Amino acid sequence: MKVRISATIDKETEKIINKKLVQSIKPGAVVINLAPMELLDIDALKERLKKNDLIFILDHTDELTPENAKQLSKFKNSIMYPPIAYTTKEATICKQEKFVSNLENFLKGQPSNKVN
Repeated sequence: MKVRISATIDKETEKIINKKLVQSIKPGAVVINLAPMELLDIDALKERLKKNDLIFILDHTDELTPENAKQLSKFKNSIMYPPIAYTTKEATICKQEKFVSNLENFLKGQPSNKVN
């Protein structure tokens, strides 16, 4: 069974993947979290990982506190990937071009990519 949860992070959605939902995951499941970690009750996840009856994979390690990252890394059934999508050759070239373009536009008095 695949479950998809899509939400923005606010007071109503923070830890929307709560203890009740984490405990209801079928034993033997592989949970792949591509969502922001703020949606997940990490304490509930740690309780479940102690049972060693599911595998949890995440790619948002940059969103974890150092303490939570250290605690989750202790579980053999917790697989954490660093955020690597932006490290491709193409992405690096794009970032460099955007950086130079932003500087040039700023110096011309026509800033781009500004936040209002």
